[in-house]
This record gives sequence, C-alpha cells and structure tokens, in this order.
Amino acid sequence: MYQAAGNQIIVEYAVHQSEPPVPGFGLGWASPESVRTPLAAPLSSPLRDRLDVRQALLKAIAAPATAANGLHVVHGMAGSGKTALSQTVFDEAVADHGVVGLWVNASDRSSFRSGMLAVAHDRGASQQEVDAAREGRRPDADFVWHYLHSSPEPWLLVLDNADDPSVFGHGAWLRSSSRGIVLITTRLRDAAVWRRAAKHRLDVLDISYAVDVLRDLLVSAEDTAKLELLARRLGGHPLALSLAGTYLGRQFLEPVSVDEYLKRLDADPSLLDRGAEPGEQELRRLITSTWQISLDTLTEQGIPEATTLLRLLSYFGAAPLPVGVLSPTGLEGTGLLHALPPLTGERANLALEGLATHTLVSLIKADAGTERAAVPSVQAHPLLLETVASRIPVDQRALLLESAAALLRRLLSTDSGRYVDPHTLRLFTPHATALLKHAVAHRADAAIASALAIVRGLRDQSYVRGDYATARTLADDAAHVSDGQGTPEALTDRHERGRVLTALGHFDEAATVHRATLEAREALLGREHPQTLDSAHALGIALYGLGRWAEDERSMRRAADGRALALGATHPDTIDSRGRLAEAIGQQKRWAEARQLAAENLEVSERTLGDDHPHTLLSRIALAWVLAGTGEWEEAAVHTRATLAGSERVLGADHPRTLAARQRLADVLSHLGQWPKALKAAQSVRAVRQQILGPEHPHTLSIEIVLSRILRGIGRADKAGELSARTLAACVSVLGDDHPDTLACRAECEAAGAAVQTKSVDSRVVEQEDEES
Repeated sequence: MYQAAGNQIIVEYAVHQSEPPVPGFGLGWASPESVRTPLAAPLSSPLRDRLDVRQALLKAIAAPATAANGLHVVHGMAGSGKTALSQTVFDEAVADHGVVGLWVNASDRSSFRSGMLAVAHDRGASQQEVDAAREGRRPDADFVWHYLHSSPEPWLLVLDNADDPSVFGHGAWLRSSSRGIVLITTRLRDAAVWRRAAKHRLDVLDISYAVDVLRDLLVSAEDTAKLELLARRLGGHPLALSLAGTYLGRQFLEPVSVDEYLKRLDADPSLLDRGAEPGEQELRRLITSTWQISLDTLTEQGIPEATTLLRLLSYFGAAPLPVGVLSPTGLEGTGLLHALPPLTGERANLALEGLATHTLVSLIKADAGTERAAVPSVQAHPLLLETVASRIPVDQRALLLESAAALLRRLLSTDSGRYVDPHTLRLFTPHATALLKHAVAHRADAAIASALAIVRGLRDQSYVRGDYATARTLADDAAHVSDGQGTPEALTDRHERGRVLTALGHFDEAATVHRATLEAREALLGREHPQTLDSAHALGIALYGLGRWAEDERSMRRAADGRALALGATHPDTIDSRGRLAEAIGQQKRWAEARQLAAENLEVSERTLGDDHPHTLLSRIALAWVLAGTGEWEEAAVHTRATLAGSERVLGADHPRTLAARQRLADVLSHLGQWPKALKAAQSVRAVRQQILGPEHPHTLSIEIVLSRILRGIGRADKAGELSARTLAACVSVLGDDHPDTLACRAECEAAGAAVQTKSVDSRVVEQEDEES
C-alpha cells in the first residue's frame, strides 16, 4: 500500500493485456479524448522550411535505441510554428516509421498529468492502475514510464506547449527510453529540466518560404513582389503569415489586395487576428494575445516588471538595441517607478532575463564594424513590438515614451564614446527614429521634443563623421516632423537636410532646398544673421557640385564677407567660406586671384586654429588645388601630402575628406610622372567610394575619370577606354550632358580612344618593318 508520508521504494509488476484498452475508455476522470491525435488545430498550410530539424527528429525516431538522448526540445518565440512542426513530424513518424504517436497538452499541470495517465492507459495500464496513480496511491511518473519502457511498439511522445517547466516535477516526468523519443515544444529557451536535451530553435521563415505560405492560403492573385512585400512586413512570422493569408484568401464578396491590406494593417495591427477561424478562442492563435501568455506566466512567476520592460522596448526599433540604454542607473532616473507595473533598475536584469527565457527577446552581439568588439544588444521581432505597442494602456503611453527618450538621451550624451563612435553610431538610428514616430503618433509633446533632440544630435554626429546615409535618414525624419513650423529650429532641420543631400551627390535637389531655406531665413532672421549666411555658404557648395562656378562665387562671397563682419576674420566658418571661395574663383581660371586668397586663408587658419584643425585641412587642400591649377605641381604635392596625413590622423582613413585628399594626391602624382603611386592612390579611393557611396555617386565618377587618365598614362589605353566609356554613360545619366565632369570624362574617353588607335597603328608599323627586314 502506498503511503503519503515517508520514503517509499515500490516495485511494481504489471500484467499486460493482450490488447491495449481504448484510450480514455472507462477511466471515470477528465482525460484527453485520444492521445493518438494531436491536440492542435489542423495545419492551414503544409509546413515550410524546417528541413534540418525535421530530419534530425525523424532520424532519432527511426532508431530510438541508438539515440544518445531521447529528449528533444523545440523552442522559439510565440507563433514560430513549434506545434506545426511537431504535428508534421508526428504524422510522418506514424505513417512512415511505424511508431505509435502520443500527444499530450503540457500547458498546465492538470492537463499534463491527465494526458500522461492516458498515455499509460494507451500503453496497456488497467483502469485500476490508472485510478491508483491518479489518486496518489502509487507514484504517477514511475507508473507512466513503466508502461512507456515496456511498450511493445516504438513511440513518439509529444509534450506540446510546455511553457511552465514546473509541470514536470523537477524533471521526474522527463526520462529517456530505448522504446521512443520525447519531443517537447516550448517558448522557453532554457530550463533546468531539459538541460541535457537536444535543443532545436525555430526562427522566422525566409522570405521565399513565407511567400509559399501565402500562396498555400489562396493569396494567388498577387504577383510575387507584392507577396514578398507582405512577407517582409510580417517579418516572416509563421503565425502572422497564416492569419494574413487566411484573411486575404477568404474575402469572397469584396477581395482585398495586398496593398490595401498593408494600409489597413498599418492603421490597426489587430487586423491580423481577423484571419483566425470564426469563433476561435485559442489565445495562441491570436497574434495580439499570444505574447500576453508569456507575460502572464512571468507575472505569475513574480516578474511583473517584464511587462513594463517589453512595453518600453516596443517604443524602440526592431534592430539590435545596445543594452547600455537599459542600464539600472539610467532606469532609476526615469519615471518608470510609477509605471504599471513599476520597473526599477534593481529588477531590470531579472525582467530582461525573463523576456529572453520566454523568447520574447533575444540577447545578441550586434556587429560594431571591422576590428571592433561586438556590442551586447537586445532585439525583438518587429511584429511583437508593433502589437505590444498598440496595446499599451493610454494612461501609460506618455510615461513610457518620455522614459525611453530619457534613456536614449542619457546614453548618447554621457557614455564616453563606448558605443557612439563612427562604426556604432548607426546602431542608435532606428531606435531614435522609431521613438520619434511613436511620440508623434501619440501626440506626446514632451516625448516629441526629447526624441527630436536625439534625432538631431545623431544626425549632426553622423554628418561630421561622414556617415551620410545614416545622416540622410535622420535628417529626413527631423525635417518631416518640423516641416511647416517656421521656427529657426525647423529651418535648421531643412538646412541640414540640404547639406546631407549635397554630401550624397544630389546637388540639384540640395540647391533647391538651400535656396528655399535661405529665403525663409532672410525673412525670419535677417540677411546678415549667421544662420542666413550658413545657408548662403551651403548653397554655394551645392552650386559648385553642379558646376555653376559664377553662381557659386556670388553665394560664397556673400557668406565669406558676411561671416567676416558677423563672426570675425579668424572664425572657423569665415575661414571655411574663404577657402571655398578660392576654389570657385579658380574654377573660372582666375588663378592669380585664387592663389593669393587661398594662401592668405591658409596662413590665418594655421595661426589661429592649428595645423590639424579640420578647417585648416580644408584650407590647405584648397591651396593645393589652386597650385595644381597654376602648374606648381611640386608645391601642390607638399600641401596635398600634409593634408592627407592630417586627415588620416584627425578624421580617419575612410572619411570623405580624407578620400578627397587622396584623390587630389593621385592627380598630383600623375602630373609628376609618379604613375605607380598615383594608380595605387586612385584605386584605393575608388574601392572605398564604390562600397560606401555607390558606383554612380558624383564623387565615385570623379575618381574614375582620374583613374582613366592614369591608366592611359601608364600605357593601358584599352583599359582606360573601357573605364571612361562606362563612366561617361553614368556621368550623362547622373550629372547631365553639360556638367564639367561629363565634359572632362568625354575628353578623356576621346583621348583613350585616340591612344588605342595610335598604339594599333604603331604596332602595324613595327610588324611591317619586321617583315621588310
């Protein structure tokens, strides 16, 4: 007899019946209708992808006696298709491998225990034995595993939705057997009870497989590009794909296009749930509820702060977020103590660990660039963040938004460059833009002001460091939010957007932006205000890019003279404008005037700012360019080398200004006949610009013109001709027929062609002379 108290050692001898009883028949207690049938909704489409996991599981099922461990755990975020994978493997195992399939709902202790007792009944246990185990008169786990170990047929036991490891009684229910394989599906990445199990992680689907899922669900009228757009919007999330595809596939009376569906989804993320079957009550099949199951579990486990932390994260972007943003010290300086539930710095690590354990977030190392340590970061699926953000209580939104802004602002303004350097600055861009978007959507004025300040700060830092692509994103966001305000700050946003457009080679658009900004600043601030002069200076640079030298000179002269009066002759901005003015004058072939201005400007800059100041470097390269124009190549080389060395020290080897100096050196060296060095310098500039700026950026085209001339100079006229021909086509397309660079490229193309013809004629003459001799 089994007693509830004391240590007992019980040896049981079971008599097997000739035929197993019908599962559940006559048990007299709540049990699954059949453990031979998966307790899950039918698959809406065939399982896609997951081939490696399926093969590994089927291999173990085919030979359980030789498997190193008969316990397998399939884990992944909610809706990743863990149950669908198990259903598919279950059906394949039963049909193709002759095993008995057993399925138990392990979502709670009661369902799990009832299911396992039904498994024992299926494997031959009598009603009396089952009742004894159910009533506690014999050890239930030992009892069930006795019948599993002695099963005449091999088996596969699926324990589905095992998101609470406590149902397994500290592991007493999880054992290995030579007769079969145990397959657990769970959201939990780690749990002590399956530490020795073979783990299989499920992630989102690749886009090609995601499109297949949509096509399975009768979304066939749309072309592949539209379906790919929808699949990317849903992040390849299997449950979301299933719901969206089902919804679109059954709109018979009024078909909904993918474009229309995406518009509606942007306005209301809960639209996804309408793809669930009518009357569907299973929360795991509702995208807006499926994450809540894990949050509720964490609350029950004593970590309610996880809900607030996930809500906070939902206001950032879906890209990796450096964990430094969530430092306990930073959290303590926000209003999150007053959130519901409260989140303190002391409990933040526990909350983050809980989210990661339930695969609501991933803890990763974000790429920080070549030769830099990866940045510890947290990342969540975009659909999770979107749906969580949409369900944040109205009275919590402003507090969470302002807290998120405070955390990001604190890190960016006080973190001694640990993350904010030329290679990792861009990690914060998607989070700043997402935060601004949420703040604007909720009309949270304080959060908008904070987020806008962050975006502006990142924009300016990105521009200074030469990361113009990142600066463009931030500049567009800031200008969009402040558009139409007519304030000095709004005009600065427009001005900075124009500067980025110039840096990216969009000179025409930049000139339009700067003209409009100049006029607006004149009206608001006055003609001689420093910001008005900033616009005149920026307009001149855009006009220079367009090759409109006379207009450039007028605009830059106004900036230089105005800055000298307003700021002083030795102010860095004045020095910058005077150097640019010298270049505009030189382009119009007034070399003596340009040389005097450039030399005087460099002397002032060196005296007041120092040799390595960025503005001194600009002044020196301006003089080097003018000296090249006057044919003083040796002196031009001295100044160019000095500029290049200083730029590499101050700005870095791949900064745009450093590349400009290296291009200038390649040109100067070619005129000095130092062809190998000139070729090496030009090729290095071209490689970096093609990678960073793209093959059709005006600056990339300009170095290709120089490179073509160098190739012709070293006798490789055929290569020069091929390169100049390609470059000319791009120049015409990007810059137009009459741009100075287009004209220069056309001349180089003709020169290369002539050199090829001359070489061909010379070769024929030599051949003829050889024949005659």
